[in-house]
Amino acid sequence: MSFKDLPYGGIVNVVTLVIYFLYLCIAIWLAARHGLGHNYPWLCIIILSLCRVTQVSLDLAATELFPPQTAPNTTLESGVAILTEIGLTPLFMATASLLNATNRPKGRRMQWVLFLLHFPLLVSLILIVAGGIDPDSRDGPSFAATETTKAGVALYCACCVILIWATIVISSRLYLADSTEVKILTTVVMSLPFFVVDVVYMMCFAFESLWGTQRFNVISGNVTLQLCMQVIMEYVIVGLYLALGLELLDKASRLRDRAAEIDYDHLAGTFLWKLYEMGSAVVAVTVMPALRLSHWFLGRLVRS
Repeated sequence: MSFKDLPYGGIVNVVTLVIYFLYLCIAIWLAARHGLGHNYPWLCIIILSLCRVTQVSLDLAATELFPPQTAPNTTLESGVAILTEIGLTPLFMATASLLNATNRPKGRRMQWVLFLLHFPLLVSLILIVAGGIDPDSRDGPSFAATETTKAGVALYCACCVILIWATIVISSRLYLADSTEVKILTTVVMSLPFFVVDVVYMMCFAFESLWGTQRFNVISGNVTLQLCMQVIMEYVIVGLYLALGLELLDKASRLRDRAAEIDYDHLAGTFLWKLYEMGSAVVAVTVMPALRLSHWFLGRLVRS
């Protein structure tokens, strides 16, 4: 099947594949650029990009082999639905870790809130993977969510409320933030409306049985609706986070700034510095004479 013969949903998948491949390359470079301890948001985006690349690849294969409006539920489409839903987990974690990077406005209590937020996110991921798609929909193209999947998506909704509350609280302490923290908070605040729309779409898919339509179904629903409420929303959120990563200081710059702020007079009076001086003196007393003796002995051997 050529590109011009692809259905509307297939064209969206191809565009998504290209965009997330570019996002994946940028995220890998940012993870290496920022170094350990500062690259967690970009690692989450790498996982999200891998999920989306795999998802659209499976969807393209399933569209070619099993048209969603005519074929019953297949293993490929079940995988597409699961990957579509669990992609919110790394997106949530990337947002929480960015908020955690705001040291002064955040505070110790909020740090624990953002850290503990990862546990319900992992539980929701497990529930969605375990739930999959309703086995009763295997006889037709309904691809309904199971009760377990609904519980996982409901946890997403609760986590979204907590994340919005944490963003509001941290943003209210903006006067404590430095320029880097202001950039982080601005990016997170800008991404929240798109985030909410994405979560609402997932909620509509999970609980669409309440109104009996398939418009929000991630497999057999309205493609334009999914494009506007989920696909483009995630394009924007990930693009904002990667743009932020390009503006933040890399590992070398952070170390250089930290070295410029060191008070060497204060450092010289610390216990570790005195311990270092004692170790250096021991090395000078013991190792250097041994090296001189070895040099003299080797010289005698060469001359003999």
